[in-house]
This record gives sequence, C-alpha cells and structure tokens, in this order.
Amino acid sequence: MAAAPPEKFFEGDTPHGLVKRIIYKKYLQAYVAKTQRLKTIIIDGFAGAGRYGNTWPIDIEKYGSPMIALLVALQFLCRKRLLIPWLFNIYMSESLEWDQLQGDMVRTIQEESEAIIPRQSGYECSKKKMYLYFIEKDGKCFTQLVKCVKTYLYIFLRQLGINNHLIVKQGANHGYETVDFYITHKDFPLECHISNCEFKDFEPPQMPEWSRRLTFLDPFGYSDTPMEQVRKYVDDHSEVFINFMSHQVNDAIEKIAALYGIPLRQFVLNIIRMGENTPATNAKNCSRSYIEHIKEYTGAEYALMFEIRGRKNAVIYHLIHFTHHRKGLEAMKESMNTCSQYEGTFKMSDYRIVCEGIALTIGNQQDDAIVAEDVYREFRGKQGVPIGDVETFVWEHSPYVYRKKILKILETSDPPRLISVVNEDTEEERVRRRNTYPDWGKWLLTFADEDFEDVLSGLKALKL
Repeated sequence: MAAAPPEKFFEGDTPHGLVKRIIYKKYLQAYVAKTQRLKTIIIDGFAGAGRYGNTWPIDIEKYGSPMIALLVALQFLCRKRLLIPWLFNIYMSESLEWDQLQGDMVRTIQEESEAIIPRQSGYECSKKKMYLYFIEKDGKCFTQLVKCVKTYLYIFLRQLGINNHLIVKQGANHGYETVDFYITHKDFPLECHISNCEFKDFEPPQMPEWSRRLTFLDPFGYSDTPMEQVRKYVDDHSEVFINFMSHQVNDAIEKIAALYGIPLRQFVLNIIRMGENTPATNAKNCSRSYIEHIKEYTGAEYALMFEIRGRKNAVIYHLIHFTHHRKGLEAMKESMNTCSQYEGTFKMSDYRIVCEGIALTIGNQQDDAIVAEDVYREFRGKQGVPIGDVETFVWEHSPYVYRKKILKILETSDPPRLISVVNEDTEEERVRRRNTYPDWGKWLLTFADEDFEDVLSGLKALKL
C-alpha cells in the first residue's frame, strides 16, 4: 500500500505518535535546561507541517516535532524570566505561569487570522544561545510550517509586549528556499531557520564555540537517512534521536543495505545470524544492527532503543538515541521510562490501547523491588563496592533507571541484603541516617552472600 502524502499524514494523530512526541518533549526539556549554560542547537531533519489538523493545542506534545522544539525552548526562556523579580512588571504578573500564557496564546491565535506579518526591528541580537534548524522537503508542509512558526512567535512576543523584536527573512541557500526568524530581545536569545530541502542535501551548520547539538530524524522511509549523512551529526558535542522504520525490514532489504553502505548479502546474513528469521525478529535485529553500525561509524558510546507497536501489535518502528555522554543516556532513559507499557523493557503498543482498552499511562511505572533483584544478582557477596558502580550498572546495563530507593530496599529487607554502608572519606564528620545515601559521601557498599533463591523470595515478599 502506498504511503499517504506528507501533508495528509499531519491531518490526524495516533497513540504511538503521541508517545513518540512525549519522549521527545521530555528529553528536550532536560536537554535544553542542561545545555543552556552553553549554546543549544536543535536540528529536525524531517520537520513536517508543525501541527496535526487545524487545531492549536495547549499541550506541547500534541504539536509536531518542530513546534515541540520551539515551544520547549520558549517555555525554558519564559520560566527563566519568572526567576528575575524585576521582569514581572515588564512581561507578566507573578501568577502568570507558562500554562496560563500558553492557554492565552492558543485562544488568541484561534480568534485571529494566521496570516500575520510581524513588525520588524532594525537589528539582530548577536548574543544567541539557542539555534533551531527545521528541514522539510515537501513544499506544502514547508509552507504550513513557516506559517505556523511565524504566527506562534508573533503572538507569543505580543503577549509579552515585545512583538517588535521579531525579524523574518526569506532567501535561498544552496539552491533551496529558506525562511529565518530572529528574536532580537536580549531575554529571548533564539533564532529559527526553516529550509525547504532534503535532509541528505542539508549540510550541518557550523557549531558555535561552547555549544551542544541534538538532531531528531523522523523520516518516512530509509533512503533519506544514509549512514554517511547521519554520522555528520554524532560527535563528542552532538547526539542523534532517530525513528528507525524497522517494520519495513522484510520489504526493503536492499534499501536498508544501501543505507548501511554494505553489500546486501552481508547485511542479510548479519540479520539472520542475530536470531530467528521471522518478520518480528528481523525487525528488532535490524534495529540492533543499525545501532552497532552507527556506534562503529561515529564512536557513540551509548545507545537506547524504544519499541513501538501498532494496532495489530506488530512492530512499526524503533526510536533509537545515540550519545557520547552518560548524562544524555540518563535523561533519555528517564523519558523512555515514563512512556513504557511493559515492565523491564522500553515498549508501547497501540493494540493495548485501541483493542484492549488499556489506558495510556504516562509516568514512572518502574517496580524498584525488581530492580533491586537485578542489583543483588550483580553484586551478591561483593565488598567495598563504590555506590557509583551500582549506578553505572543500572543506567548502562539494565532496562531501568537508577533510584536510591533500590539500595533502601536491599538494606531494609529481612534479612538485610545490603549489610554495610561506609564512607570512604574518613575526614567527613557528618553521619548518614540509616537507609539514606547522601551525595556528600563516598559510599562503599557490602552485599550479603546468601542462597540466591532465598534472597529473591525475601525481596518479592517485601511490601514497599
């Protein structure tokens, strides 16, 4: 069946699409807050129209990915303003939080024409801290996205009384159309560039000094994301979040092999060798193979994968995140954890929502007692284990997120499985309270060495 045209795709929404955008939004919120000590670059390689249908939602995650990036950036800058008391008289009252501002914005946009031409100030602010790049090859989606960004920025700045601080420039770059937005007010150091071209033809912008870059790639297929192009976006200062269309692996073997830049025969043998030669297994193995190739090509140290299934409970795609930094891994794992429907793995299925009637619950559903079991399996009988080793095990070698509560479970079980917690820093005078693990200490942990089955029984019987 032929895929729907891009502009038709953005007329509706799906549960798995919402989950994908929630993960992206939550990660962006953590990423922007962390990187704004430096400079933040966000690139959306397949931006789309910016929103679904003709509505202007209040919730950020109900927009398309480029608008999510823009709104998260403005949300951060807006909330940062609330921390500076003297700005209240200029922009808003102390009671006006982001949610109220966003609600007022949406109502205003719905009441007014979207074909608003912003007034322009006569200069560009040079001290930018946030750079957004949206790439869209489809002409209709490009036009809709430009209109969406222009309308939103103008109304947003007007709500704050600074609508004369927006410059819009149209031009051409390397033969394709571009529209550039510059906010010139010093308290909103942001610029946004929208390009009407294919991702494979887009050259990464030069990174300013002391900057960090996140690239989001959500294509309709494989041919637009060749490995050689993707590797340009992963380095010590950059990371990539990819929607990998793994469900097409059995129908698009040749395209995927070309994507990897390796012979077809070698690719097929690699996939089959990793497991049973079935459509479902091939899809997951293909994604794992893609992760291995990206890490080999780019040197990315960490990778996470989130599985998305459709109405028939078949794999549709995998969301894959690559980063060089442990903090990036932790933030993405937290984001994925809030959307997983299954214990011990990052996965959701439209089938459970549409066909089984199970509500989509967003939040941390992790059972820390199960994580404690895994930790005890790894460290049973070991003495003087630095607490950082436990953190590393959970973050990097398990499908869970690290919580100090895991150690509390082990220390308070009957009998105790964590039998000693001592501070390596002998000069520290503070004394920890039992079942706490303050950050000021360099804690060394000793785990009991008892019959493992008894340990598991004790943990499972523990009521939290």
